[in-house]
Amino acid sequence: MRSRITAVAAAAILASSISACVRTAASATSDADSTAVPVIARPVVASARAWSTTASGIVNANTTVDVAFQVAGKVVSVGPDEGQTVRAGQEIATLDPTDYRLALEQTAAQADRTARDRDRNQPLLASGGIAPADMDHLESAARQSAAAAELAKKHLTDTRLVAPITGTVAHRAIEVGATVAPGQGVLTIVDLDPVRVRVGVPEADVGHITAGASAMVRIPALDAAFPGRVSLIGVVADPTTRSYTVEISVPNPMRRLRAGMIAEATITTGQTTSALVVPAAAVLHDDGANGATFVYVVDRDAPRAHARRVMTGTARGDSLEIASGLTMNDRVVVVGQHRLRDGARVELLTSARPSTTTGSAKP
Repeated sequence: MRSRITAVAAAAILASSISACVRTAASATSDADSTAVPVIARPVVASARAWSTTASGIVNANTTVDVAFQVAGKVVSVGPDEGQTVRAGQEIATLDPTDYRLALEQTAAQADRTARDRDRNQPLLASGGIAPADMDHLESAARQSAAAAELAKKHLTDTRLVAPITGTVAHRAIEVGATVAPGQGVLTIVDLDPVRVRVGVPEADVGHITAGASAMVRIPALDAAFPGRVSLIGVVADPTTRSYTVEISVPNPMRRLRAGMIAEATITTGQTTSALVVPAAAVLHDDGANGATFVYVVDRDAPRAHARRVMTGTARGDSLEIASGLTMNDRVVVVGQHRLRDGARVELLTSARPSTTTGSAKP
C-alpha cells in the first residue's frame, strides 16, 4: 500500500516538473520573439541617369579584300610580306608575261591585216566592185580581230597584280616560282583605319540606339579604351541570343586595334532613364540552392521586416539600381539587415549604435 502511494506521488512530481519546463521554454520563446532588432531603414528613391548599355563583341577590319590574278601563270615576283603596308595601285606580285606578250603580238598583227583589207576594199563598195555582203564580212573580221587584240593586251596587263586598297597584308599564300590559277586567292589585304566593332545588343536596349550615338570601346588585351560612334544597327535578331548586331566605327590611326580582338563597348545617347536605387549594402544574397537576391522591407503598419526578392540592375558607385521587386513607398533596411530573419521585429533607429554586430542573413 505504501509503495502504491509513493509511485503516485512520484508521478505527480514528474508531471509538475515537465509542466514547469514547458512554461519556462514558452516564456523564453516569447521573450526572444519580442526582442526587437535595432535597424536603420531608408525609403527607396528614384534617380535619373544618362542612358547607356554595355555589350561585348569583336573588332573587325573596315575592309577585307582577297586579291587574286585573273590569269594563270608562274609567279616571278612577290613584293610585300604579311604585316606590311601597301598603297592602292602598288604592284604587289607579277607572273611570267612571255606567253601573253607573244599572244598579243599575234592578235595585233591579225587585227592590223584585217583592218587593211577592210580599208582597201571600202572604195570599191560605191562603184560596185565588191558586193555588200563581202564588205560586211570584212567589217566583221576587222572588229573581231581588234577585240582579240584588246583581250590579249588585257591578259598581258593582268600578269601584274596591284593592290586595290591601301591597307595591311594580313595573309600571303604565294611564293616566287609557284603556279597560280585564275581567281586563286594569293594575298589578303585589310584596312584597319577605322575598324568596325560589332557587338550584340539586347532586344530591350536596341530601340534606344541611333546611328551616330557615342560609344567607348574597351579592349581588355590592350587595357585601353577608344572612342567611336555607332555606324550600323541591325534589323534582324539573332534567333539564339535575341540580340541585334550594332556596329561601331572606331578611328585607328596607330593601328593598335587589330581584327579579331575582344571588345567591350558602352553605348550612350542623349536620353536619360529613371530607376529605383538602394545602397548596395542593403542587397543580400542567399547562399542556398535558390541563390536569391533580396532586401529587408519594413512593414508600413507594424515594426517588422520581411525579406523581399529583387532583381538588380546597373551599379552606381555604392548604390544599385533595382529593376523589379520594390516600389517608391517601400522602406529598406540599410543597417542591421545581417541580423534579421523574415518577419523579425525591428526597432527603427535614426543612427547606428556602436555595439551593432553582424551575422548571417537568412530570408
